[in-house]
Amino acid sequence: MSDTLPSLFPEQFIRITNPDEAVYRIYPLWFLEEVLRLHQLVLASPHLWDDPFEVVGNAIAVDYPRGDKYEQVIINQSLPPVYAQCWSATQESDTLLRAYSRVIKDPHFSRNICPRDEGVRVRSSPRKLLEALVKGTQREPASSCFIGCVQYLGKDTLLQEIANAVGTAGLNAFEHPANRAKLLLMKRDAFAHEAEVRLMLVRHGGNSSNALLRIHIDPSAVFDEISFDPRLATFERREREIAFRNHGYTGQFRESGLYQRVILQVVLPKPPSTS
Repeated sequence: MSDTLPSLFPEQFIRITNPDEAVYRIYPLWFLEEVLRLHQLVLASPHLWDDPFEVVGNAIAVDYPRGDKYEQVIINQSLPPVYAQCWSATQESDTLLRAYSRVIKDPHFSRNICPRDEGVRVRSSPRKLLEALVKGTQREPASSCFIGCVQYLGKDTLLQEIANAVGTAGLNAFEHPANRAKLLLMKRDAFAHEAEVRLMLVRHGGNSSNALLRIHIDPSAVFDEISFDPRLATFERREREIAFRNHGYTGQFRESGLYQRVILQVVLPKPPSTS
């Protein structure tokens, strides 16, 4: 595989105005250790996700007039396979941290007893992620790579957007790789707190039985920094830093101040009143 950086094009960045702005992902600790050990980025088929609206466009009943009656056809039953990995534009969020990281302290040792479910935040950028995906899939079957910001819509508006695309571009609207990617960038507004950014690969035609796509990366080049759960004790964070160094990570570690206690210092110009 060539070490030459891949060429990127503006249309690969969907609703992203600055490809170098930071994006974040919270990994389970053991999963991130696997990324560092194996040098692999893993993208998943949307069928694996809980939200049923992730695949709502995969089978659409289209009614159209023919003569004096209506006929119906079911489209999008064999869409090009797509794989995605979810990131966020939000740097620090208590909601996201508690959703993706579980810390339960042992009362005696003050140590997290659930390291498997412990979250670790990673920082990168859309440009670095897309470069890594394009470079890592040069030997894959014909495919297109994208990264884009999710658009959050009300349920009815989301469904209408899909219907409008079919009405405008025809029954094969979502066979086009860019449209296939944009279909995956619409979510209901109940998820808007995620401020999600999705890295995506769309295969050109055909079906795939593989639910995961693994690509080779250099984690130290793709990840700008790593932050451990701020609820951990200092000795636990140091242990994890040593382990990550042993796995070959050479990038930066950053400590989150999300739960750091603050002592407010007030300087008065004169002695305070005692009344």
